[in-house]
Amino acid sequence: MSPIKSLHALRRATVVLAMVAASGLATAKAVPGDGALPVVELMPLTMKHEADLKLNAEQIKSLDDYRKQAAPGRIAVQKKIIDLRGQLRMAILDNRPAGDREALMKQIADAEVEHFKGRDRCVEHVRKTLDAAQYQQLVALYLGGLR
Repeated sequence: MSPIKSLHALRRATVVLAMVAASGLATAKAVPGDGALPVVELMPLTMKHEADLKLNAEQIKSLDDYRKQAAPGRIAVQKKIIDLRGQLRMAILDNRPAGDREALMKQIADAEVEHFKGRDRCVEHVRKTLDAAQYQQLVALYLGGLR
């Protein structure tokens, strides 16, 4: 191959790589799946199976109040996890210093623990709000739906 053809091939390859890299930067930053599936999630089932669980008005109000109080914090933590994972993804791809990457990993781990604790508090509230039979029924519904 002549030097001119090699140069043109190299330029084309550089342009293609730049386009691939640019498109990757746009999509790699935030990925909804990075929210990580919760370790346990009972609230949606309590809402969906309210009649099947035979929840009384007091239980419904207690669960509704808890959802309204806890949801903003849970959503914020999940968004934080998504953002941090996107930052880590780009730090790894950009070969940022190991210390920067490790700091992001620690922040993600801390945010995940915060998320786990929030889910734990939620299940504890559900457990205290429902009677034993309702709770057992809810757990069976939840476990039956896991893939």
